Amino acid sequence: MTSSSDATTDAPSRFDRFGAAGGLLARIARGGRIAPAYLFEGPDLASPREAARLFAAALLCTAPDAPCGTCSTCRRVASGQHPDLHVQGRDKTTVISVDALALLLERAHASPVEGRRQVFVVEPADAMAPEAVARYLKTLEEPPASTTFCLVTARPDRLPETVRSRCQRLHFAAPSEADIARRLVREGADPERAAVLARWALGSPARGKRLLALAMDEVLDALSNAGTGRPCAAATTAETLLGDLRTRLAAAGASAVAEEAAPESAETPPSEALRNALDDLFHAASVAARDRAAGREGGPFAPFSPAAAAAFLPRFARLAGHVRRNVSPAALLIETVAALRRP
Repeated sequence: MTSSSDATTDAPSRFDRFGAAGGLLARIARGGRIAPAYLFEGPDLASPREAARLFAAALLCTAPDAPCGTCSTCRRVASGQHPDLHVQGRDKTTVISVDALALLLERAHASPVEGRRQVFVVEPADAMAPEAVARYLKTLEEPPASTTFCLVTARPDRLPETVRSRCQRLHFAAPSEADIARRLVREGADPERAAVLARWALGSPARGKRLLALAMDEVLDALSNAGTGRPCAAATTAETLLGDLRTRLAAAGASAVAEEAAPESAETPPSEALRNALDDLFHAASVAARDRAAGREGGPFAPFSPAAAAAFLPRFARLAGHVRRNVSPAALLIETVAALRRP
């Protein structure tokens, strides 16, 4: 989304902050052939979402240097109030339903209200229910000439190939570890901790912020201690860890640790926030275990040998896959503790 601070910059410099993808968008906005659909993808939703809104402003703005950032069109796009910009986020807890997308697609076949084009932003596109995807593909078989779709996702692999192949793909590069660490320092982390969490974030500023909000380094330390400390029932240890994680979620607030979603999306319920947290937990555990397996000193798995850490990797990958398959969080943590206790 274009910020008010950008209002005085020229169009190329607006897009330049998005690297090569931004350069392509700038050329398209200056008169290139408009494709029916674009896929904005990156390590998280922040940059693709912002670029999609800026591109929408460029397509709807009538100024010679579109997007000018100052006209009524640009201001209304920035606020989400332009009648020819349509943004669809999750209308259900975890998905964009077929009913919601059907209404959007019906609008796609109507004429623009003000200008010559309508822009439809779907974010996150990977949240479209299978039936909704089928409806979307049917629309793209004969796309209206005045309609442009911008699909925004941090998980393009979750979209069917039939969707990806019908889009012009724009990849937004991940920021560096140093850049993410600087952002986490601004969020209140000390530099050493910020560097660790930035490494675990693997190019995703949003994940880094979630890891900080839940103090995930402390959670991983507790897991490591459960694997190397005095033997006790795995179920008891897992229940303690789960209770601690729920407490951290409540203290941080569900919105602070939710997966990035469109502003119009439904509020993330506690159960989904917990699954998002477990997803981040296994992601961070995998990175930390990989570092230890490579011989790196320090980190939550320092008490384990590199060979033991290497053995954790397939187990963490399997547990991460179970997070979205409705396996109970308690069962996931019981198995995690048990995995850490195996030789």
